[in-house]
Amino acid sequence: MKRIQTFIFSFLLCTSLFSQSIEGKSISQVFEVPDVSPEALFSEIHYVLSLIYQDSDTAIKFKDDVTKRIVVKALSLIPVRDAYKLMNPNNTELSDYIDYGHNYTLVIQVKEGKYRIKMSYEDGTYSDAQLIEYKLPFPAKMDFDETDLEQIIKKAQLEMSQDYYSITSRKKKEIYIQSQPLVVKEYQQTLTNYAMIFFQSLYKKVLEGFQEDNW
Repeated sequence: MKRIQTFIFSFLLCTSLFSQSIEGKSISQVFEVPDVSPEALFSEIHYVLSLIYQDSDTAIKFKDDVTKRIVVKALSLIPVRDAYKLMNPNNTELSDYIDYGHNYTLVIQVKEGKYRIKMSYEDGTYSDAQLIEYKLPFPAKMDFDETDLEQIIKKAQLEMSQDYYSITSRKKKEIYIQSQPLVVKEYQQTLTNYAMIFFQSLYKKVLEGFQEDNW
């Protein structure tokens, strides 16, 4: 158990030591939990997930003690910079960020001394006070490349050419178009950060569960 406590201390000092893998809308990471049987580790992860989600019976969609896999489906709120606010900075009715809902799926698999967790996002949506639903103009990716950004800019140019924006000044249109790479890069980092905070929080709680309890 002393080794477990050492891992907790190292985790708090430097969580970035754990490598991560990003592919499109999915991000995954492997965490080591030494000196713990797969059965005990699987049980502890399930216990921690049951504490994290208020309605865990609904959130946890699949649990197999044989293959030691768990599937969770839930909703996250991801703040996304509002490009229209950048166009109209003095408009007090607009906020700097809008919380977009992203359904996500967690897949956790346990092996000897470690487990892998993978989070996959669905594209973001937002509903206003009139319950009108809006979709983000770009997918919930975490690895946009230059080709993606070029396509997003073209899409923004097409949007600003619509009759709806005929009275919008050319300067404001250009602000909106040129802001898209900034918005997208910040957005993909926010998706990554959300997943990593969740991963690290789960890992910390799992390790803490194996500490000696002297109550």
